Amino acid sequence: METITNSIVLEVRNLKETLYFYEGILGFKPSRHRPQLHVPGVWYDIGPTRICFVLNRGQGAGTSGALSSYIHLDLPCCDIEKVRKKLEFYCVSFEELKGCKTEKRGIVVHDPDQYRILIESRE
Repeated sequence: METITNSIVLEVRNLKETLYFYEGILGFKPSRHRPQLHVPGVWYDIGPTRICFVLNRGQGAGTSGALSSYIHLDLPCCDIEKVRKKLEFYCVSFEELKGCKTEKRGIVVHDPDQYRILIESRE
């Protein structure tokens, strides 16, 4: 098991949409290390980062959307191409980033709760 060095906890309005996006489109697998809590949610371990999504049915009730949260993930190169193709297939808008001075490539996409995600890899 890889050591988790970063944890991110985000509230979501609809857990079903979150599961569909992260598992169905991005291909993430739920963590087997999620503690038993009285809050519905899902944990994903991506390298040294654990992303915890917890259901908050009241989120967005008095606001215009999610707080400006930014998630940065580093995936192997083959995975980023797969993600790009899946995003195109499911008609999910995204922006491709290519660093001219680095070997890194990236994709910026917003999840169903409008959290901004940067998926980055080295070529």
